[in-house]
Order: sequence, then structure tokens, then C-alpha cells
Amino acid sequence: MAAKQLKLGLRVRDLDRSHRLYRRLGFKEIPNAEQTNLRYLTFGHTWLILSDLHRHGHHNAQRERDVKAGPPGLGVVLTVPTADLDATYALWRDEGLPVTLEPEDVGWARIFYGLDPDGYEVMFEQFHPASRSADA
Repeated sequence: MAAKQLKLGLRVRDLDRSHRLYRRLGFKEIPNAEQTNLRYLTFGHTWLILSDLHRHGHHNAQRERDVKAGPPGLGVVLTVPTADLDATYALWRDEGLPVTLEPEDVGWARIFYGLDPDGYEVMFEQFHPASRSADA
């Protein structure tokens, strides 16, 4: 199947809401009717696996307690490239999600940071056209 892809798993409180959000951000879905507590998504060659925090299993009881105590996502940053940072920023605001860094130019790209519904930090980046970076 997909043994060589990088896969990132996020445990989420509301599987359907997180699934809809990441689909709106351009992630593609891999159909998976057998595992109702998971949603498999791809962005390029990278997989994002969303799992229901309360219904998907844990390795052991201590790990389950630690994960559920949270906070989820502390220290994790998911970076998502976008062709239109302004549209992505508008989508994020329309969803009522917090922005932790307003859009700014960092030389190689325009970026902004926000928190998804479970507190995972997401950085969005729109790279400058090749001609601009060649001039820099």
C-alpha cells in the first residue's frame, strides 16, 4: 500500500469537524469505510491520519490517560503550503479558529500560524514566485 510515505497522526476531539477542515484546506481523502474512528488524508506524498481521541485505541492505559490529559499538539507544528495565503487566512477566520501569527512576509514566503480545533499549530506558507526569490 503506502509503506514509504511520511505519515502524521493527530488525535482529535471532533473527527468530523477536523476532517471537514483539512479537506477544505486541500487535503485529499483516501476512502476507508472499515475504520470508522479514522480518517486518512493526503497532501502530496504525506499522509495525515486523523483519529478519534475518545474512540480510537491507545498503546496502554497510562498513555491513554496522558494523551487525554493534554494539551494535544503542544510543540507540534504542521506546515501546509498554499497557493493563496489570503484565501486560506479567510477560510481559517471563517471557521472561527485562532490565529497565533498574523500573515507576514519572511523573505522566502508569506506565512501565518493558527491553531486547529484541537490546538494543533498549523503554519501556512505561500512561496514567492521564482523570479522574486532569484532577485533576492
